[in-house]
Amino acid sequence: MKQRKKQSIYRFMQKSLRKEYFYLKRELLLYCPVDFGTVSANAYYAAFDKDGISIYEYDRRAENRIRLLERYPWKTWKQVKIDHFLQKSEFVFQGQTNRIFQFLKNGQEAQAIIDSYTSIEITEIPRPLWCKIPGYRSKKPISMYVASLLYTILLAATLKALVPYVVEKALYAFSIFTMLTSTLCLCIGLIEPSIVLLSQDKTRAKVIYYYTYFIACGFISIFIFW
Repeated sequence: MKQRKKQSIYRFMQKSLRKEYFYLKRELLLYCPVDFGTVSANAYYAAFDKDGISIYEYDRRAENRIRLLERYPWKTWKQVKIDHFLQKSEFVFQGQTNRIFQFLKNGQEAQAIIDSYTSIEITEIPRPLWCKIPGYRSKKPISMYVASLLYTILLAATLKALVPYVVEKALYAFSIFTMLTSTLCLCIGLIEPSIVLLSQDKTRAKVIYYYTYFIACGFISIFIFW
């Protein structure tokens, strides 16, 4: 229901922005939803043209259900830092006015427009693919730990639904082996971390971080493949 509502709003904004730009006699190059990081019943969209970017709000209380909130000519900014995630792209504009936009779609297209129609200096933050996955984007250990557990549960549940019974039993046995082996490594690592860690940072904290994760994965997988 919520997804259908979003699609309905997107189609409405698509038609409304095209009509708006037709009357403004501007070429609409791109439009995409924007996330301002606030809880709101309304939706926000960015509209790109060769002269600047406009932010519109979908508001059911407004007469036409669309309202212009902000307008920024490209000359407002001198540089932009772009960080592309898996589901969104963050643009940090700096210049006369500093502004942060999180575009939920079409981040690469927005970057191409800025590169083609403006003199703004673009700095794209390098980010490997795994850092774009939710849970790994902040690179915070606790977030990555929890995300890894959730993804492991999701993977195990998916495998249980897809693989034949013989493979499922093999995965059950492997889960027991993983939990027992990780428990042994945890005990050894608490005595001498260098024996069970391959990384340069060979500390007891790392031993606890990695091997409690493996133990938890094995324990959860045992119940899934039971």
